Amino acid sequence: MKKSGRLSTDVIQDLISEIDNGKYQAGDKLPSEHELIEQFNVSRTVIREVIANLRANNLIETRQGKGAFVLPKPLLDGFQLKDTDAPAAEKLGYILDMRIAIEAETALMAAKNRTEKDLQRIKAAIVEMESMINEEKPPLQADLNFHYAIAIASKNPHFLGLLKYIDSHLVPEKQQITPIQRKIQALKEHEQICHAIELGDPDAARAAMRLHLSGTRERLTSRLKK
Repeated sequence: MKKSGRLSTDVIQDLISEIDNGKYQAGDKLPSEHELIEQFNVSRTVIREVIANLRANNLIETRQGKGAFVLPKPLLDGFQLKDTDAPAAEKLGYILDMRIAIEAETALMAAKNRTEKDLQRIKAAIVEMESMINEEKPPLQADLNFHYAIAIASKNPHFLGLLKYIDSHLVPEKQQITPIQRKIQALKEHEQICHAIELGDPDAARAAMRLHLSGTRERLTSRLKK
């Protein structure tokens, strides 16, 4: 039997993911307490812990007798990626280096903390990616879903938010035309990361993620140097 704290963390991660993915927009009412209990198969105590946590982090507000409602996302007033005078390839390299450092540790934490539901989410993204490649369509969204699923599996809510912020500066670069051989290789790398996480091997997961993203860094920055 999982402890209440671990259960509430899982539910918090799922609800934050649903808010970030647009299932619940600003102003939307979350399901009732009873509906959340049924949805996540947890106790009333867990759901009340979840609501208190989301409210404390200014993600929702509760209205007496009406329920919980999603709040607008606040403007970023903390850390920001600021422009530098470096050449384009170096600018991109700085961002990608930061992404490698963060995601390597995210994968390590995911290998320690992932649940079966997390593994299903990660594997579903790989299946989606393979399908898009076979249909000769850009697998960008599936790739993002894969990395976000790992961030969710880490059970640290800040990883997902930080990763999405970094990716907002990278998506135009990632949309460049990629040879089919590289897409297939990237798919294999994703499978290796997933395998390490499924085995619960933190060091292997971190190494696999670092190898994958280092290859991505080399490919993207080399294009800007030509």
